[in-house]
Amino acid sequence: MKLTFWPFTRRRSNQPETTIVSARFIRTDMPGRGDLRLRSPLCRLGRAPDNDICFDNDSVSGRHAEIYHLPDGTFQLCDLDSTNGTWVNGQRIHGQIMNNGDVVELGEVRLHFRLEDR
Repeated sequence: MKLTFWPFTRRRSNQPETTIVSARFIRTDMPGRGDLRLRSPLCRLGRAPDNDICFDNDSVSGRHAEIYHLPDGTFQLCDLDSTNGTWVNGQRIHGQIMNNGDVVELGEVRLHFRLEDR
């Protein structure tokens, strides 16, 4: 199944975005890292400090992946040609519609995807 890479534009402003999207990641590779809530319909994940969700881990690329909250309510995770790849439930992906409970790996970082209403 081929998924479309959604052409969202990234708008940056001086004001932090306060929209809370109804999903989160739970980091499970390091105790105490807790919930990583998605705060906008487009969140970039990676090691660089300007990402929406940052990881201080050399196995994560500077701009590793993006997750989109699509108009139909689903979420799509897309790899950004990262060095170590983006993995969902043990399979390397380029674009993947996410399901509640999916396990995501960005290099050595392990996350569980959770929808808020579940």
